[in-house]
Amino acid sequence: MRGDKYHLVELPMGWMVLLAGEDGLKRASLKPSPQDALEDLGSDLDGADDDPDAFIEVVERLHRYAGGDMTALDGIELDFSGVTPFFNAAWNACRSIPSGETRSYAWLAAEAGSPLAMRAAGQAMARNRFSLIIPCHRVIASDGGLGGYGGGGLGVKARLLQMELGGLK
Repeated sequence: MRGDKYHLVELPMGWMVLLAGEDGLKRASLKPSPQDALEDLGSDLDGADDDPDAFIEVVERLHRYAGGDMTALDGIELDFSGVTPFFNAAWNACRSIPSGETRSYAWLAAEAGSPLAMRAAGQAMARNRFSLIIPCHRVIASDGGLGGYGGGGLGVKARLLQMELGGLK
């Protein structure tokens, strides 16, 4: 992983560690503590240099999002290398869900090209490498239940949805 850079940033909703390479952002992990965030990236951080300057724009966009600019994360370049075609399609479909709205895992599966693959859509969200930026918090169960959320737990998912649904500007 030569040339990779990382940076840890505190946001109102938790701690996020960012990892980038030459082709864009490779990982963004949101967790309740800095240690949890760093541990979540594990060996992906091996050989990466802490370089806050490499993430100035991304960090600024994350703070704008936290401040109520729900479109601030849209322009962040993501590196999907090594991702299966279904996960790629599911992540792009998830990224298309407008702020303040939710979609079901069934919708996500259909948008990703496999209408019967709801479990696979759930796995794509569970393995989301880009917390907040791919807004898996906007994907809920068909019965309206929150489902799961690895970016700090269901409490964080509920707060993110409430922030977006609350129409903060």
